[in-house]
Amino acid sequence: MAADLLNSSFTGQEAKLVAVYEALKELAGDDMPPCAASNVRVALAALNVAVIDLGLVYEHLTDYGC
Repeated sequence: MAADLLNSSFTGQEAKLVAVYEALKELAGDDMPPCAASNVRVALAALNVAVIDLGLVYEHLTDYGC
């Protein structure tokens, strides 16, 4: 994904935000100790708000079991 919801190209910062968001989604699906899993979900939820507010991604984390 290289464009936002309005089909505008990501800036460098936006691309980094989306990359971190995708990495956290991947981590959230991994089997890890409860304290780590909980903190990954908290970070993912916070970053989800940012990427949605910027119009970079629109999805519900519940679709991923988070």
